[in-house]
Amino acid sequence: MYMRIKSFSFSIVLSLGALAFQANGQTTLSDLVQYSLRHSRDIKKSELQYQEAGYLRKETLGRGLPQASISASYSKMFYDVVIPPSTFDMVNEKVPADYQQKISGLLTQLDQVDGIGTGSANLQITQLIYSQSFLVGLKTSKKAQELYSVLKEKSEEDVIAEVATGYYQAGSLMLQLQTLDKSLENLKEVYRISELSYKNDFIKESQVNRLKVTISNLEVTRQTVQNGISIQLNYLKALAGMPEDSTLTIEPTALLNDFENKSATTAFTVDNVPAYQALLKQNELYGLQEKLSKATFFPTLAAFGQFSYSHYNVSPVFKGHNDMNTIGLSLSMPIFTSGSNYSKIKQAQLKKAQLEEDILKTKDLLTVSYNNAYLEFQTAQNMLAAQRENKALALKVYHQTSLLYNEGMASMADLLNVNSDFLQADNSLNQQILKCKTAEIKMLKASGSLKSLFK
Repeated sequence: MYMRIKSFSFSIVLSLGALAFQANGQTTLSDLVQYSLRHSRDIKKSELQYQEAGYLRKETLGRGLPQASISASYSKMFYDVVIPPSTFDMVNEKVPADYQQKISGLLTQLDQVDGIGTGSANLQITQLIYSQSFLVGLKTSKKAQELYSVLKEKSEEDVIAEVATGYYQAGSLMLQLQTLDKSLENLKEVYRISELSYKNDFIKESQVNRLKVTISNLEVTRQTVQNGISIQLNYLKALAGMPEDSTLTIEPTALLNDFENKSATTAFTVDNVPAYQALLKQNELYGLQEKLSKATFFPTLAAFGQFSYSHYNVSPVFKGHNDMNTIGLSLSMPIFTSGSNYSKIKQAQLKKAQLEEDILKTKDLLTVSYNNAYLEFQTAQNMLAAQRENKALALKVYHQTSLLYNEGMASMADLLNVNSDFLQADNSLNQQILKCKTAEIKMLKASGSLKSLFK
């Protein structure tokens, strides 16, 4: 007889404090998605790229603000000044006595000089007044930051799709394991009764052995499915950025209700798809790159001021300094570049034209992708009712055959066949539910609204 049993809950219990759980200990898909959005390696990388783009914009802005730099130097030129003795004799002979002492002292000082020291300090301040390249570059850096913001949204949608698909696949395996456990429990009870019947010579040994082989095969299948669940949960933890020794618990009965009761549909607009938005932002960037190339033909005007202090002395002691301050304007403008700037402009225009072709192609592909996903979802939904009726019918046949077998009106082969039919019908239903949810994920991702489902 097909016995009723308590619902089976498969879980791997380790240790995790960061992931939220419901009161019954179940990790819901919404909990797992929210955790993934905070800890996924891909999302963390996209966030770092967005921050990097923000600093690039600040760097570009800083080039248009005042710039100041200082420099200082000290050098000494070594050489000996040799005053011949005849020079002193000449002073004594030809210079008046009142000046002889002063001139002799000066000559003595010069004779002792071994080099000249030179020191200087400079402060230079510049301020950009007008630069077309700077203005376009500032717009370009802003667009780059917007592009990385869209790419971050795309990464979040990709992670949600992977996590949700993996979650449902794990749930499908758990439902399959639940069915196997039910079947094993019933067949083991039949095996126990069959052994007693064999000992009392009511059935043949071959019937008992066949039942034993069937049970052994189901146990091998159960172990394979259980290993598959462990592998799938470990993969899910890696996707979500969870520690290896973390907890991930999925209750398959609640998951089944989620499959059946929480389907969603949405209208398709290609402008809402992050992948398409990223291409549009990139196209805007290419347009600014073209303007940036053209900006090289415009003049650049800047103001500057330089404040210099210098000192020259035969001794290393600075006793005074000379000031030399300068303020002014600088203007630069290219006149002839042998066609290099023109070539840069044409390259930017051609890149933009190529990207525009990619945008049109992507728009068509995204539309087709959504339509296919929607068709797949509708087909899976329509087949779900048939699979549910098929399972109910297989269960009814199993009950009837089990009763006939207990009354001796059905053979062991009949019982095993209907049990196999029920397992296949139950697994087919589980797979159909999985197809519904994975098709739904594809459809929502194709429409760019997957993230809104888990807010």
